Amino acid sequence: MSRKDRKIILICQCLVNPYCRVHVLGQNFPLSHELMNYLMERSTGIIQYPCPETTAMGLRRNPQGREQYDSIFFRDHCKELLKVPMLMVREFIRNNYRLVAFIGLKNSPTCSIKWGKHKKNKYQTESPIPVDQPDPGESTLQGIMTEILNEELSRDGIEVPFLDFPAQSTPDSEERKQFWADLEKAMYPIK
Repeated sequence: MSRKDRKIILICQCLVNPYCRVHVLGQNFPLSHELMNYLMERSTGIIQYPCPETTAMGLRRNPQGREQYDSIFFRDHCKELLKVPMLMVREFIRNNYRLVAFIGLKNSPTCSIKWGKHKKNKYQTESPIPVDQPDPGESTLQGIMTEILNEELSRDGIEVPFLDFPAQSTPDSEERKQFWADLEKAMYPIK
């Protein structure tokens, strides 16, 4: 490891522990294993925050959309959960480590990078299931926790790529290939 490029990355908890994910988002252990191996092989320190959905609603929660989580109570819960990880990020940066990226979970109402249009459930509220034919430019919304994290990093003047971990994609999908290319670019930016 080069002393000049000591790297850390910030990730959501379910990337290490897929059991935290609500079942409709998939519990893809092989992909999590691949991600952890990738980061460890590149001497990258990992900072993760606790899953806000699990800590607020438990493991047996029903799948919900972003609109159900978007309350002052849940937002306050997310801010509390980010306090220690953000202190760690600041301390590492202060000691010349480089935060290379934040990795969220694709299609998570709390930790996704891009939250587009979603199907309605039987109660006519938003579900975590995206519509079949999404409009790629339709929404600039992020998951609730991602939005709060973005505000925290911006307040400190920290700019890093935000990447969506494609837990439901197949290994040979373009989406998966793009994720790995984007992560590689964040790890080793051209100077």
